[in-house]
Amino acid sequence: MREDYKLEQFQNKEYIRLETVKRNGQLVPTPVWFVVDDGRLFVRSYANSGKVKRMLNNPHVRVTPSDAVGKPCGVAIDGTAVRANGDMEIKISQQLYRKYGLMKMSFDLWGAIKQLDWAVFAIEV
Repeated sequence: MREDYKLEQFQNKEYIRLETVKRNGQLVPTPVWFVVDDGRLFVRSYANSGKVKRMLNNPHVRVTPSDAVGKPCGVAIDGTAVRANGDMEIKISQQLYRKYGLMKMSFDLWGAIKQLDWAVFAIEV
């Protein structure tokens, strides 16, 4: 597979199927919002979510373009998830706002009400 094709298939997609690895090796698929920046995929989730805990424990992930329920519509690619911080978190949050608009704002409002922290991950493919 050509290197540039890996990210090409994510163009104009709203969701990716993010598969994270449990301690027993089982893959857990989750549809998530994402943005592409600087040759990497970025995802953002509540810091206490299962997928964040799994990525911190085992950075190996698999990503596939998908629909809102996680049905794949592209080629699965293995990657490595690395937690972003500081300025990169702010930059990615702004890009997610531009891409998802009011839906993103409603999730952030809910998180603020519940006083939940966020985690941003870069996925190197």
